Amino acid sequence: MKTVKNFMKAILPVILLMLCFPRFVFCYIDPGTGSYVFQIIIAAFVAASFMVKVYWNKIKGFVGRLFLKKEK
Repeated sequence: MKTVKNFMKAILPVILLMLCFPRFVFCYIDPGTGSYVFQIIIAAFVAASFMVKVYWNKIKGFVGRLFLKKEK
């Protein structure tokens, strides 16, 4: 029983990898795929812009503290 468990622990990851990475792949890039990728890029840009807008005062304060000369 113990050898069966050890065998399964050793062979199961190999089987899973073989299922995840098949030897022959028959696929194509759909014409809508480029549109989808473009939408993802635009959405990431809008999300980053929104985050900068939301945290603008914190960003400005952080950068100001980096370049502010310390007065004694």
